[in-house]
Formats: sequence, structure tokens, C-alpha cells
Amino acid sequence: MNLFSYIKSKVSIIDVVNEYTHLKRAGLYWKAHCPFHHEKTASFTVSPHKEIFYCFGCHATGDVITFISRVENCSAVEAVKHLADRYHIDLPTDLMMPQEDGSSKKRDSYFELCKCVAQWSHDQLAKSEHVLQYVQSRGINRQSINNFMLGYFPGGIRSIKSFLQSMSNSNIIAQDLIEANIILEGHHMMYSPFEERILFPIKDHLGRFCGFGGRIFKSDDTRPKYYNSREGPFFAKGSLLFGLDLAKRVVQESETIFLVEGYTDCIAMVQNGYANTVATLGTACTQDHLRQISRYAQTVYVIYDGDRAGQQAMLRLAELCWQCSLDLYTIQLPESDDPASMFTRGQALSPYIAKAQDIFSFFVSSMGSNFGSKPLQEKLRISERIVDILNHVDNQLKQDFLLQKAAKALDIPFDSLKREIMRETRKSKLVGQVEQKNDVVFAEDKKEIEPSKLEKRIFFAIINNIQLVNGQREEYLIRYFSEPLRTLLMRIKREKEDCPGLDFAQFFQMLEEDEKRIISKIMMEQEEQVSNETFDYLVAQFQKRHWKALAHDIAIQLEQAKKSRNTDEIQKLVTEFLELKKRVLEKQIL
Repeated sequence: MNLFSYIKSKVSIIDVVNEYTHLKRAGLYWKAHCPFHHEKTASFTVSPHKEIFYCFGCHATGDVITFISRVENCSAVEAVKHLADRYHIDLPTDLMMPQEDGSSKKRDSYFELCKCVAQWSHDQLAKSEHVLQYVQSRGINRQSINNFMLGYFPGGIRSIKSFLQSMSNSNIIAQDLIEANIILEGHHMMYSPFEERILFPIKDHLGRFCGFGGRIFKSDDTRPKYYNSREGPFFAKGSLLFGLDLAKRVVQESETIFLVEGYTDCIAMVQNGYANTVATLGTACTQDHLRQISRYAQTVYVIYDGDRAGQQAMLRLAELCWQCSLDLYTIQLPESDDPASMFTRGQALSPYIAKAQDIFSFFVSSMGSNFGSKPLQEKLRISERIVDILNHVDNQLKQDFLLQKAAKALDIPFDSLKREIMRETRKSKLVGQVEQKNDVVFAEDKKEIEPSKLEKRIFFAIINNIQLVNGQREEYLIRYFSEPLRTLLMRIKREKEDCPGLDFAQFFQMLEEDEKRIISKIMMEQEEQVSNETFDYLVAQFQKRHWKALAHDIAIQLEQAKKSRNTDEIQKLVTEFLELKKRVLEKQIL
């Protein structure tokens, strides 16, 4: 048993998948909306017996490790580590972790370096009473300091030397820190851009330290208020959300998330009971951010500063949210406020949450403010933006409802906006038809024949019990099955010869991705198990269907045996023919 098999034996794929999407029992299987793509009808299917999943919409398939790799956007090795940590599984020392490639090792080394830096700065904060007092004066308590592992990077050459010594104790050399942009080389000495800043360690969704946000705190410090780690292969502000690693479990349970602009706002929200809060890293919310949020939540409450910049940021979100199928609501605070400042004054956020406005209403009311007095070109530009946004809404009823709201707010006839929507839809369909025509040509080039229902049921029975067929019956099926099932049957036969006790899990692990998709799809299409009696009946029906070809092939073999005067082979073929004829021609009733 390897480490992958060990982990799969310790966790249930149903339990794991259920943390990301709501599974419901459906006969042999469990079904849910796919966590990998937006869909109206649940087509994501999980087999608890075979511990695999398959989506009939996007054709994603695999086992529990594949699932975690895809949903958490990590490697298979990282998925194993994640599952072991999540389900408190002790990994046996005799099962070695699979070897990772060079880039994976480099990434892991970077994450470990960031973790060591975070721990060192956290220790420095605990030793620096004046900085600690400042942090607490901002309304951040000791528990939050520890939960978010806030730190402090002291300034001066002595601190740099102390820092380098501490890092060397963890086998991290100065060059590693320079490459990670934690330390920079000056003309005469090394220094850090994080010096004399409070550090907010940034972790990815798996809880791996990958960067830092540094904030000045001294009144005479003229540097920019915030300094974030530089962009790199393992740190991308456009796809990271501060606090997601701590919030995601609460988010999954509530299916709701609060999105704020900065670190202190996020910490203040969590500290005051809103544990399902995350923040962008001082940058605009991107499609990647929303796509990541959509894995965990359906409803998003956006709380940006009440100033003009915050309002503009929320308007941009209106144009992004439809592509991720999220329900976005805006919470508008007074112009000079943010969540942290309100909590510091002891002011509750709940009244503002109660007045939350759906993103489209907010968009229309903001864009339509003083609409009647705007120049014609500006009116056309606003109308086109609204039509473009609504064109992404795939629910016709919802689209008409929002269209009516826009028509009323802008004082434009509903029919005029509807015509524009229909015109845009026709353009989209024409593009889609061209793409579909190209897809059809491509499919014809491939010349793949869909296996018959009978073949699929026989194959389903074999996959559920690989030891079910051998000998002559196996040869018949291999010879007359259509592709790609014929190739898969040949693969089963070959693997059985090398491993007589071969089971489904072992076989599935050997397959390529396209082969896994074929098998998963066939398995999930069947709604009931096939008994041995039913299997015999199905094989007989298959042989009956191919009776002429079978008889013709045996006749050719018999002729060859007669020519070579091989009496044993002649007797064997005659017996085989008579048995086959009897089996095929006799009436079998299920």
C-alpha cells in the first residue's frame, strides 16, 4: 500500500465532498451541483462504493485526492497533506511521501521560509511593548494577534543581524531571504522593506504562509502606509484572500461570506463575531477572488469603505459576479467609516447589514443617479453597461425582473432594453453556432462510436467485479466490443495477468485521465447493480447479437484446424460452437 491508498482508506469521499457541495442520495450514488463549474441541474455524482466522482457537465473525474487537488488548486502530494491534517490522520513512517519535482520543492521551501519569518516577527511583537500597545489601541485584542499571528519587524542593523542569525538556525541563508524579497541588498548593508512595520502574515486557502503585508505605525513615518510582499510565482495578490484559511469552514456551513478591503477590517469583523470574513490584499477584487469564494459560499456581502473609491470598487464587482453565479449584496457604511473604525467606537454593524442591497440594485441606483440630466452619450454608455451585465444572467425570469428594475430606475421603456438584450443574445448565439459547427467537425474527425447500452451494462458489471470474466468469454467480449471499451477490457486482462487479485481501486489508479472519464461516466449512468445471473443473461444477449460473426470466426478456425489435422483443436472448437449455440439460442428470462 502506498501513501495515496492509505489516505483513501482512511477518509470517506462522501464526507470530504460534502464539505464543498451539498450531496443528496440518488439511488446507488450521491448527487450535487458541481463545485468545479456553474450549473443549474445537479450533475456531479459520487460513488461511495468505488470512492470516485464524475461530473456529467464538465466531465471532471477521479478519487478523493483528485477532488482535493482540483477544488483546493494544489498538487496530489499537497492534497494528501491537507487530508491528513484535516482529518487528523497520522501518516505511517514506513510509507514514504511521493517524490515531488523541483518546482514543488522550491515552493515548499518558500512557504517554510515565510512561516519562519512569521514566527520570528510574532515573537518580536510580543517583546515590543510599545508596538503591542499600538496594535491593541487599534482595537485588536491578544486572541486576534495570536489567531492571525501578527508580528513586528524591528528596524536597524542590529535587528537585521539578529533576524539573519535566527533564520540560519532554521537552515535559511541570507540568499534565500533576498530571493524571497524579505531582505534587500543596499550599497553598504542589508535591510528589509518591512522594518518598523507591523506584519500581517498572509496565508493561502490551505493555510500555507506565502507573504506579508506590512503597515507603518509611527506618526512621523512618511513611507507608504502599506507594503506587501512582491508578486512572484508563489504570491499573487489577485488570487489571495486574507483570512480565508481560518474562515472557510464557517463559510461552508453558512454558505455566506463577508468581503472587506483590508487586514484590520477583516480582523475587526472576525473579532466581533463575523468569523466568515475575508479581505483582499489592498487590491481590487478580481475574477479569481470571486471564483475562489464561489467554491465555498453562495452569498457574498461586500463591505467597502463609504468613500468614492469604495463605491467605485463595488460597481466593478457588479460586472464580475454574474460569471461566478454568486449572490452579491452591498453594505453601505457612512462615508468616513470602515468596519474597524465602527467597532472601535462600539457601533454595531447589524443595522447596516439589515439594509444590504443586492448588487444589481446598487449598480442601477448608482449609475442611474441624475440619469435624466446626463448627456445623451453618457445615457447610452450607462444603458449599454447595464445590458451587457444582464446578458450574463442565464435565468430568463430573473433577467426580466432585473430589466424591469433598470427600466424603472432609468425611466427607459422596458421593451427598449429588452430589444437590446435580445440583439446581444442573437449575436452570442451566432458566435456559439460557429463554435459548435467547428466542434462537430472535430468530433467527426475523431470518428468515435458510442458504445451500446448492452456493452455499457456488461462493462459496468465487469468493473464492479474485475474477476467476473476470464477465458473464452473474455476473448469474445474483447473481440466484439466497440472502442474504447475493447481497449479497456484488454487492459484489464493484461493487468490481471500481472496481478491476479486486481481490484477496481488498483485498476482505476493505473488509468490515464481520459480512461478514468470513460469508466466513471459508464459507472454513474447505471442505476442498479448487476447480479451474476443478470450478467450471464447480458453476455448471452451480446453473443446473440454477434452470433453470425461468432459462428463465422469459429468456422474459419475449424477449417484451419482441419487443414493442420489438429484433432484436439477440432474437438475443442466443435464443443465450443455447440455450447455457444445452445447458450445463445435457448430462451433466457430475467
